[in-house]
Order: sequence, then structure tokens, then C-alpha cells
Amino acid sequence: MPYSRRALSAKALGMLSVVVPTLAACSLGSGSSGCADQSITVAAAPSIGPAIEQAARRYNAGASCARVTVRRQRPAEVAADLSGQGSNPGAERPDAWIPDSSLWLPIARRTGAGAAVVRPSGASVAMSPLVLAVPRGHAPSTADWRLLLSHQLPGTGGAQPPLRVRFLDPAAEATGLGALLLAQNAAGSGKTGLATFAVTLYSDLGAALPDERAAYTEIAKGAASPSNSPSGSSPTNPPAATSRPPTAVVLSEQSVWQHGHTDATPPVTALYPDGRTLALDFPYVSTTTDRKRSRTVEDFQATLAQSQTRVALQGLGLRTPDGVAGADFDERYGVVARVPDRLPSPDPTNVGRVLQMWQRTVLGARMLILLDVSPSMADPVPQTKDTRMQATAKVAVGGVHILSDNSQVALWEFATQLDGDRDYHQIVPFRTLSDRVGAGSQRNLLERSFAAAAPVPHTRTSLYDSVLAAYREAVRTYQPDHNNVVVLLTDGINYDPGRTISLQTLLTELKRAADPMRPVTIVPIAFGPDIDPGSLQRIAAATGGEAFVTLDPRQVQQVFLQMLIRLTCGQTCPMS
Repeated sequence: MPYSRRALSAKALGMLSVVVPTLAACSLGSGSSGCADQSITVAAAPSIGPAIEQAARRYNAGASCARVTVRRQRPAEVAADLSGQGSNPGAERPDAWIPDSSLWLPIARRTGAGAAVVRPSGASVAMSPLVLAVPRGHAPSTADWRLLLSHQLPGTGGAQPPLRVRFLDPAAEATGLGALLLAQNAAGSGKTGLATFAVTLYSDLGAALPDERAAYTEIAKGAASPSNSPSGSSPTNPPAATSRPPTAVVLSEQSVWQHGHTDATPPVTALYPDGRTLALDFPYVSTTTDRKRSRTVEDFQATLAQSQTRVALQGLGLRTPDGVAGADFDERYGVVARVPDRLPSPDPTNVGRVLQMWQRTVLGARMLILLDVSPSMADPVPQTKDTRMQATAKVAVGGVHILSDNSQVALWEFATQLDGDRDYHQIVPFRTLSDRVGAGSQRNLLERSFAAAAPVPHTRTSLYDSVLAAYREAVRTYQPDHNNVVVLLTDGINYDPGRTISLQTLLTELKRAADPMRPVTIVPIAFGPDIDPGSLQRIAAATGGEAFVTLDPRQVQQVFLQMLIRLTCGQTCPMS
């Protein structure tokens, strides 16, 4: 089936109902009601819709009385409707479903209603590997999926990668969700891999693009930059030192093939990273419990396996389920005919957890950081040239650097009587990290404030009073669209004789100040030989949080990463 711009236009329509005419009339003995009882509606992903419609026309021209109606619909919408959590509660449920990926199945089956009707056949209609779409001429000679990982781990100052990799919204596009799973796989297993993956989600690599149109716009921007051109630098036109590398986007191979059949700019190449990849697999799924319609669903599956369907799929830039590409599948259109190796199908439970991690990251953090400036923070860190304050400031700056732009962060310092009779003092008020403040941003202001923080002589550690004040402020200013948290950075125990509240009073007051509709978590990060881990754990547990402690201040960075992981995925972190 030759490819045309009309096919591209149809693909971009989002949801389009196509009623395929019935060419075979029902026999007089069966009656029209009998035909209706056997007829089915198939919801197909727009990218495969034209081939499924063609198959339906052949089926309807046969001897069967049943009729197949094809409805092009985005898989994310169908998954939500089948689970009963869609935005249109009265939406008509299809009898069969061909999403672009099996990744949607655990999402559709996440409720009892969805699990009761979504029954995969185990058959795949087509496949399209995930690739990196890069401007032609800008693909590195070698690459792997570690390009997806953040190079912004605090204190690492990693080298700039050859490509800046972006992906589509994982909640709406299977290629985006697949990109997260590829990043998780590239990060590796265990706590180290999980930390790398969590940081990646919070970094600017986690800023998802809304759709393919935006993806190609971003690719074009990078290709148009003179400093990104292989021949663009010269003595009179040197590359900018701060320029970003070309942009690559995780897309389906089909998307690159189709882009190559238009006159759209820039020309794009599919980069097949070393190692194995995931692929869109277009599963055939029954979504009806009616026995008569189930038979039609099974009958139509045989039509989808016919050679005519295979030709139609290849004419859309898709491969057959076993990876065979069409005759014009070559470098002219930015692709290669050889099928890449594939990773095993992702574990459905892990798919749900990773998507949940992404959604928590999208919310961003609303973080009040409470920094200890008591005299002990001037003590040296053994085997380093830093004081405890300097070591803590470096870690805090790295943490602020990781957080997404939509996060809201404030900074308080505490010791004793820093503001009249108050033991705490606001240094930086809550703002979104991307907000402009003076000549810079809120993020820049926080970084400067941490660098300037210094222990206050002749003070003590009024930890309990300050924690309670910070918690009350966080509850009062709660933002429902963020993860609200108070982060305590300290090297000591509560000590302010004659003035401080007791631990029991603090726990009682935290319970009184708590609001179920405004949940705020306290996360203590404590280090050094003078801490009281038991008290900190009780404070954290009172608000559903967790304390992270270490005797060695040099390990604060890893402790901060543990905290970040918990913010990202709660208590259900996937460890592999």
C-alpha cells in the first residue's frame, strides 16, 4: 500500500470514527437483530487504523452476517475508559482493541472493571521498534540507551552527552512510557541504578513533549543551530561554548519512516542504539464478555493475519509481528530494514510503578528546607577540607539543581534566637524554581544562599521548636498539585535548655497541626556522631516520612539521593 500525505493527515486526527459499510446482507432467516448481536466495534490506534479498516472491509464483504466497525482512538483514552477512570463515563466500550503497545494493558486492567473485560489474545498485529529520531547528519557513530540518563548527579559534573534526548508524555504516548522503561533498564539494578533513574526523572530530561509535532519541532531547532552543524564551526564562526547538543527524541521507527515520506524539515534519521530496545507491538485484545461478539472478535483476528493486511501494514511504515519490513524500507527514509534485537516484555507491575514515579515527578516538589546553623556545623569533616556546613551546602545545591523547574522551594535556617525570640529565620521564601528573582532565578538564589550559609556562634540547636514551626507553615501554605515536604538538614540533637519543647510535645503538636486534606511529610537528613536517630525517626513517622541518617558527613550526598528516591516513588520503589 503506497504511503501518502492523506495517510499522515488521517493519523493526526486523534480520534476518528470510521464506519465500514457492510457489503454482505444478512440472510432472511437470521434477521437484522441477529446480525447486530454478532457485530463488533474495534478500537484501533490511529497509527494502524488505515490497515485495520481495510481488513474490516474485506471481512464485511465475506459470508459472515456480522459487521466490523473500526474506530480510530488514542490508546490512552481507551485504556482510561476500559478501566472506568476515563473523562467520559458514558463512552461506548469497544468489543476489541488494538492499541499501539501492550504497555497500555496493565493500565487498562488496573481496576476490577478493566481486569474483567481486557483479555489479551497473545497475538500481535504489527511491530515498530523504538528509536532515537535525530537530525540527519548529526547521529553519533555509536550510542546506547544510557543517553536517556541524567548527567546531573550532584557533584559529578558529567561531560555533556553527544545528544540531548527527549521523549513524549508517558501518560499519553506509549513511546514515552517505553522511553522511561528503557532509561530504567539502562540505569541498572539495585540502589545505585534506582538513584540514577530517580535523578533522571527529576532532571530536565524528564520534561516531556506533548506530541510528535512538538518532537519534530525540537529536532529542527537543534538541527538549525550553526554550532550543532558538523561543518558549522570555523575560525570566523566558532561553536558556542554553552550551546546544547542536537536534540534526539524517542519515537517509533514508523514515525521516522513516515516523516521521511514527506517534504517536512529537517530530514531525520532513526538511530538504533547499541543493545536491545523495546517495540510497539500492537496487541489484539478482546474487550467483550458477550459470547456471540467474542466469536466475531476471534473470526476477525484471522483476517488480520492475511497477506493483504501484512502489505497494508508495511505500507504504513510498520513491520509484521516477526519484524519484516516493506520493500521501500531503507536509508532514503531514515530507517534500515534489519530488525533490532528486542528486550523481553516489561513486567506489568513494574510498568505501573514506573508510570506512577513519572506522575509523582510531574507534580514536582514543594519543599521547605530547614538548615541547621548551630556552632557544631563549623566542625571539620574528617579527611576533607570542608566543614560540616560546607559539605551540607554542596549537597543541598546539588539537590536543588536536580529538582524540576516546577518545584517550589523555600529555605529557613535554625539555631536559637535568630529572629528576635524565634529560633528560625526565613532566608528564601517559597517560589517556583524557574521564577525570575533579580537578575537570576529562584534556583540561582537558593544556590547562592546555601553557599553563603554559615554557623552562628554562641547559639544552640532548637530543633524541635523549629521543626514544628516549619511544619505548621508547610501545612498552611500547602499546594495540592505538589509533593509537600519539610526537609531537615542537621548534625545534632535538640538542645536549648529551659526554652525548648519536649519530643513528646512536638509529636503531639504535629498530630494536632496535621490536616488529612493537606498532607505534609517531614524528612530529616542527619549526619555526624551527635545525632539521635530514634527521635528523628519518630518525628518522620508522625507525618508519614522517613529519616535518613549517616555517621559520616561525606555520605550525605547518597543520603540525599535516598530521600529523592522516596519522594519519587514512595515505599514501592522498583529495585530493578
